[in-house]
Amino acid sequence: YKSYSCFSVSTGYIKNIDCPTNIGEHCVSCKPGEYMDHANYEDKCKRCALCDSELGFQVKEDCNTKQNTKCVCAENYFCSSVPCTTHCEPCTICESVPVEEKCTPTSDAVCGVEGTILDPSMHSFPFMLLDVDLSSHIPIIVEEMTLPQVKKFVRYRQISDPVIDQVLQDNFNDASEQKIKLFQAWYQSHGMKGAYGTLLRSLRTLKMCAVADKIEEKLKTVVSSNQEGGQSYNDNIEQSKACNQEDEKSYHDNAELSKTYSDSLEET
Repeated sequence: YKSYSCFSVSTGYIKNIDCPTNIGEHCVSCKPGEYMDHANYEDKCKRCALCDSELGFQVKEDCNTKQNTKCVCAENYFCSSVPCTTHCEPCTICESVPVEEKCTPTSDAVCGVEGTILDPSMHSFPFMLLDVDLSSHIPIIVEEMTLPQVKKFVRYRQISDPVIDQVLQDNFNDASEQKIKLFQAWYQSHGMKGAYGTLLRSLRTLKMCAVADKIEEKLKTVVSSNQEGGQSYNDNIEQSKACNQEDEKSYHDNAELSKTYSDSLEET
């Protein structure tokens, strides 16, 4: 309950005594890095929010004494929830198919039908983009990652802290098993389809480029040796080594590539 004789304090200000009666003397402005966005009886300003780039945010409007910082998803990120308060997701890259709808700050990209790509002469030909089952390769994947890196990755991919804590407790004093179980928790929630691409994109988004490159090379070698005829998995699905999603290598550099794919399809 506030006495009728006490004045409320204007936006951008707070009181400096318990019951303000003189606006000029009893109100003080919020300091830099703080704000108050409504008339109030408060004696402390609110702290300005930060737009965490590691969570995919960038600043839309700077904080001032009357409003908090306004954050939006950075380029090549999106967030479908309104308001977006936790993190932005990396936009899907349509690696071997055309883009039907571009990624926006509030919606992911929509890719065309999987199984068709275009060569430089704009002649389409079928190509089966395979999804590799990572379940049997998890030990060699996490071998390239430290425990903090695995924890950062699974937390970024929305594995909750209670789940993470339980895994760590269940495998106390065994860092190798902790990494495996944490990764399995993410893989089970994600599913096989697209997991390989999600893994590499997320690691590069989190600035773990060297780790992503090592995992990519190791999996290509292992999967290639397991495939009939020695056909390498994802030979032409190289992701950017510079962590720039717009710079991924092309899968149709020349007409000879088209012939290679056509010949391999005829053999199957």
